[in-house]
Amino acid sequence: MKSVSLHSTLKYTIRYMLLLFLTVTPLVCLGQTPVTSIDSLLKHLNTVTPIYKDTVQEYRASMYVRAFLNLDKKNLLFRYLPQVLQSEKGIKEYLLETYRDIHYTYPSIYDQKIRYINGTLKNHKNIPGIINYFSINIYDAYLVKDALVSPLAPKSSRYYHYRLDSITSDTLSRYLYHISFIPKNKSYQLVKGYMTVNDSSWSIRTIHFEGRSDFLRFKCNMTMGTPGTKTEFLPENYDIEASYALLWNKLRGRYRAHLDYKEIKTEKKTKPDYNLSANFVLTCDPKVYERSEEAFDSLRAIPLESYEQVIYKDYKERIAQKDTSSQKEKRIDKMWKYLGNIFIEDYQWNTQNIGSFRCSPFFNPLMFSYSSGNGLSYRQELRYRNQFQNMQSIDFRTRLGYNFTRKEFYWQLTSNYNYAPMRNGNLEFTVGNGNRIYNSDVLEDIQAMADTAINFDFLNLNYFTDLNIQIKNRIELFNGFDLITGITMHRRTPINPPDFNKEGISQIKGQNNRNEIIDVIRKEYVSFAPNIRLEWTPGMYYYINNGRKIRLSSRYPTFILDYERGLSHILGSTGVYERLEAEIQHTINLGVRSKLSYRIGGGGFTNQRETYFVDFSNLRNNNNLLDNWTDDIGGKFQNLDNRWYNASSYYFRFNSVLEAPFMLLRHLGKYTGHIRNERMYLNFLTMRNLPAHVEIGYGIGTFIFNTGLFLSYDKFSRFGFGYKFTFELF
Repeated sequence: MKSVSLHSTLKYTIRYMLLLFLTVTPLVCLGQTPVTSIDSLLKHLNTVTPIYKDTVQEYRASMYVRAFLNLDKKNLLFRYLPQVLQSEKGIKEYLLETYRDIHYTYPSIYDQKIRYINGTLKNHKNIPGIINYFSINIYDAYLVKDALVSPLAPKSSRYYHYRLDSITSDTLSRYLYHISFIPKNKSYQLVKGYMTVNDSSWSIRTIHFEGRSDFLRFKCNMTMGTPGTKTEFLPENYDIEASYALLWNKLRGRYRAHLDYKEIKTEKKTKPDYNLSANFVLTCDPKVYERSEEAFDSLRAIPLESYEQVIYKDYKERIAQKDTSSQKEKRIDKMWKYLGNIFIEDYQWNTQNIGSFRCSPFFNPLMFSYSSGNGLSYRQELRYRNQFQNMQSIDFRTRLGYNFTRKEFYWQLTSNYNYAPMRNGNLEFTVGNGNRIYNSDVLEDIQAMADTAINFDFLNLNYFTDLNIQIKNRIELFNGFDLITGITMHRRTPINPPDFNKEGISQIKGQNNRNEIIDVIRKEYVSFAPNIRLEWTPGMYYYINNGRKIRLSSRYPTFILDYERGLSHILGSTGVYERLEAEIQHTINLGVRSKLSYRIGGGGFTNQRETYFVDFSNLRNNNNLLDNWTDDIGGKFQNLDNRWYNASSYYFRFNSVLEAPFMLLRHLGKYTGHIRNERMYLNFLTMRNLPAHVEIGYGIGTFIFNTGLFLSYDKFSRFGFGYKFTFELF
């Protein structure tokens, strides 16, 4: 431990000596000819950026934000757009002011709590659409979370052209370099703009950047703190212009903010602390949440403009007029608002004593999915939740769906009781009808025992429905290590049960042989299986809020071990087996907006007395993927027929996704700007009767949808082609 500490101390000593050298050298050389080479300037910036990026380890500040919003265009579809303001009839201009506390902790934890709010918007508790732009570290690789690549990112010369526009000086006779940057490729992840750099510390003094996404255009101006103080590397003022255009509606906004720093810490921690509760300690008093315009005068860091004063004046007059006239909202308006909520966005009913009810939107594209194998599907979800004073909670969730290709209705009811919030203790009960299941082993066994020709067209034993019940309990034994125990029951029935009076079955020679076949062809197949599952993610970061433990993330892989034993003669069960599966999942960050996700696993069945429907949990169940997988496409086999693994005795799998913003489409035209990421897929599977199944795929992700194309090859020299399309809108 002493050697590690000494190494860390030496490393930071060297870095700050270098910083001191860069700071002092320009002062010594003051009066000499300024640097005129853009390459030399970029070299200075590339040297100090990694240092400035993590100079500030923690700060507390107050932030005042004011938003001016203007509805340029509005039609009947506007009311159905989620996350937009609730406008008044005939009113185009709105104001919203907030005063909030901010607690920042390195590397990117921003805890924000609104203390006061004021404005002319109805039912709004936050600045709509743009709040992430007020938590920017300009020395980080990204300007806004992981959406915009910074011109100061590592190896940013791959993405930007730079030019030295001019050189000026400030009141202290320090040189100020004005540098512009433009993207090398058409992409919504890149921005254009300019920045000012001083030569005393090579820190950024001001920066302007602008860009767009599918629905948003923005311009952002940032002014940094005073040189020579701890605020030098932190923003003090924001001035942002943004416009939204969607479904022939247009909304413009101007957002201004000022930060007043109370405490800034630069000391680095010697060892990681996985408990981040100290970083989420901000609270607010609901009694002082809303304030009047007059009470806001003492908090307003940026004075109101004349047109903003007029907006407040007009708003007060409208409120006074409504109070005096006591006009009630028309029934038709109430109906349209209600329909707009339930058809397009999640709709929630809150009751004080009973809990909350939520239903998913009816016409939101997220409710539809399509794949080449399953066709078009639609799902709907209803949810009830009630949280008790001790932070325990109970949830009931109903999922309904319909597959238009197979003309099947499916449902699932789940209840969840969170009985130990500090240990992620959950007791869950699930019942549902599942989806169609393929199994050819029944027919294979009949073929093996029959001594005469059978017309197998009359049997209809390929496809079965699955009524399943699952009870499971999850508890965290120690940080990042979960124990899951439960019982799983299945009742499988043929979709079209065979008729034993049909020709081809009734003519089977030999009564004994006939009875044996009829015994195999049962009307239902029942299994009863206790199971145990272990999940371990080392180095899991978390925080505790109001007696509840909330997990964040980890840099390490997740290890999964799953065991199940099928028992007979319980509730009519006949399936006897043992199942053991193991898996590793991990996501590795490779650089700016690039990462590699993979999963490796295998499993097998032993003691099989009946091979029908022995399901692999980690192969068949697509819900086992961790949250860090980007889309709903990677980590799965897109071209694999279920018949290969439904009754297999073993398997080994490998799935991987390489994700990066600029791979194949960087030079193909203006439409590539809509693409957030390109993805390369590689999947491999080996199992009984299918020694090698390989899939390669290519996909793209936008702000609206994800899609992927897949080519597969197996040992039978068969090529397969498939595609997947999922919505990401809203």
